[in-house]
Amino acid sequence: MPDLSHFGTIATITASNTIPVPAPITHFADDADGMDLPEMTIAEMVLGTNGDSATWTLAVPIDVSVNLIPNTLSSLTMNIIFEANRAEKGKRPARDIISLVRIAPDGSTLTLSKGKFISGTPATSMASSGRIKTSSYKLRFANMLFTPSPDAVLNI
Repeated sequence: MPDLSHFGTIATITASNTIPVPAPITHFADDADGMDLPEMTIAEMVLGTNGDSATWTLAVPIDVSVNLIPNTLSSLTMNIIFEANRAEKGKRPARDIISLVRIAPDGSTLTLSKGKFISGTPATSMASSGRIKTSSYKLRFANMLFTPSPDAVLNI
């Protein structure tokens, strides 16, 4: 029977210049999806005026949103990489190439490589509830490799 729990998921992030060794990311938020890979459009189809179809494949990057509990080692790690890559006058960005590896409790792995930070939370923000807002980061990757869990392969 499939177990859909992700409790115990760990990830590591590597930034080629800023943090070249894998750093753990484990403090996923409770008020937003911990790690989200949105739906992707990978092909298009049109019909000509006589109903003839034409299709083509699209090469699109893989977007990943990572939402973390603020003021944790995970959010600090992500913020260090984000800030190192943020440009401003008089500051040279690190130009890191990012890799992210996620290992789920079922043994499945997701490896994302050739990535860049696209957006992120530059500092803590305050919610009206009195709580510090979740630290959110969006990354975009060129390559992805997903390896299913051994149990999933046996259940096919």
